[in-house]
Amino acid sequence: MTVFFTRCCKKSSLLLLAILLWSTQLAYAAGITVEHAELAPVEDAYQLEADFVIEFGPEVEEAVNKGVALNFLVEFALMEPRSYWFDEEVSSASQAIRLSYHALSRQYLINVGSHQTTFATLSDALKTLGHLQDWPVVEKSQLKKGTTYYAMLRMRLDHGRLPKPLQVSAIGSDKWNLISDRYRWMPGFDKPGLDKPADKPGMEKPIVIDRSISDK
Repeated sequence: MTVFFTRCCKKSSLLLLAILLWSTQLAYAAGITVEHAELAPVEDAYQLEADFVIEFGPEVEEAVNKGVALNFLVEFALMEPRSYWFDEEVSSASQAIRLSYHALSRQYLINVGSHQTTFATLSDALKTLGHLQDWPVVEKSQLKKGTTYYAMLRMRLDHGRLPKPLQVSAIGSDKWNLISDRYRWMPGFDKPGLDKPADKPGMEKPIVIDRSISDK
């Protein structure tokens, strides 16, 4: 009876340890998730509106607070599917966004082109980093009436812009694997407001992998 009780205690302890390790990994999980994306019509174009959830692990957050600037790329492509040939790229666009920390002012900075915004906390900076709006990505003249299109979007950390020592350690590291799945959806060009996922949010069909938005 004592041996049985001891074995049960050991199994329970191992199970509890496994749960704690799993919970810790979730707490420190880093990554980017596309939460929402749509194309909104303006005068002669369609603008991208999108929201990402961006989470840093302790190692990345520490690097930022020590002055390491992180450069992110947002990559978009609009495709026309074809039955008997490769799908055609109708339009593509990319946008660079830089996140950094200014130690003297204790402010986090977001730079998009020549525009800079400051934040008191990293959390607030990440919320703005993950919110895109008013970005023209498709001209209306590029579209053919009655044609079905699908759009793809992702955000990723540009590892090539990291300091050289970090580039080596970041390769293959889950802690620095800041890249979203490609979010794929069908824009409702003929019926504005009816944008819908092409299959599952955040997923893409195997036949279009890495052709319109390539890794650099």
